[in-house]
Amino acid sequence: MFTYWGRRGISRFALDLMRAALSSRNISATISVSRQNESFADFSQFGEAVLPIDTFSSDVGALLQAWRVPTIRSQIRQHITATRPEVVIELMPHVWSPFIAPVIKAAGVRYVSIVHDASPHPGDYRSGMVEWATQRTMYQSDLIFTLSNTVANSVEAMEIVPLSQIVTLFHPDLDFGASRARTAPQPGEPLRLTFFGRIMAYKGLQLFLDMVEELRSQGIAVEAGVFGKGKLGASTERLRAMGVEVVNRWHNDDEIAEILRRSHAIVLSHIEASQSGVAAAAFGAGLPVIATPTGGIIEQVKDEVTGVLAARADGVALADAARRLLCCPAFYNRVCDNITSQKGDRSMTLFVEQCVMHALRDGPALVRMSSLAPPNVPIHTESPLV
Repeated sequence: MFTYWGRRGISRFALDLMRAALSSRNISATISVSRQNESFADFSQFGEAVLPIDTFSSDVGALLQAWRVPTIRSQIRQHITATRPEVVIELMPHVWSPFIAPVIKAAGVRYVSIVHDASPHPGDYRSGMVEWATQRTMYQSDLIFTLSNTVANSVEAMEIVPLSQIVTLFHPDLDFGASRARTAPQPGEPLRLTFFGRIMAYKGLQLFLDMVEELRSQGIAVEAGVFGKGKLGASTERLRAMGVEVVNRWHNDDEIAEILRRSHAIVLSHIEASQSGVAAAAFGAGLPVIATPTGGIIEQVKDEVTGVLAARADGVALADAARRLLCCPAFYNRVCDNITSQKGDRSMTLFVEQCVMHALRDGPALVRMSSLAPPNVPIHTESPLV
């Protein structure tokens, strides 16, 4: 059984994963999804394999709708009794997860959680309550999956769980339907460089703009685009002055596919990172990535194989990397060919197989339910609830 109770964020990840699980001869799977998920209608393709639950649809709903928790506990208990799963794999910790996990473990079912980020990034939107819920979920889990060694090392350093309960997998490609044969920019054609995803401080929007300005100062034509929800802040006037295309909101799957189709490269100008769902979407579309050498991105983007890594996290180094990728057609085409030929190593099918294999490896579920707040897990409540 898989669970994903978030409203948005990894909906495509959950959809692709469930599709891969159901296509496997060796896996019988169900998934519990929130009716308030932005892509809930898309999960209907899985029919009776979906257990819908009601969570909340606003930032304060975690508190105002908490009366739903007993109902969800009952639903999960009944579902486990009816389907008898060997393991429940949570695709991303939810603020209510710590209150649902005891039901799963009381039934003798293994409880595994995929932790995408061990702690908030600079400028992250997550509240103290979400941070606590993530840490509490890690403590309750029989096994923790991470998608990069960077996050695994952070989890280990927190001393919430022993190293033996942490398994590093990889971030699989995400399929938005934008896959196509790529060709290098033609002579005289502008480089189409894209900054995509939720806009937060650690994503390094200013570095992206520094890169664009550096390339233009060298006489290289660049069409730049910034797509995603978040505060533009001090970059607002600079974006306008530079003529950057800006669409500052959430994008649906069709819009994401179009953004990927018309780009020559995705730029990850992060100053900090765990791993990147944007890189996974780019690779799923056969699109190279230009990135700073930061965090788990250096594990995900292979320099001169699936993209290029800048020498440093600054605009000049990013411009050098962009020029290296995009101003040599033979090199660009070779990188695109690599992305396509190696897609099996990053496939969701392989990810699901590894996920299930490791989740079942250790037998009966562990029991670690002695208290609501485990030792060494600080509770932060000063941030507003998101």
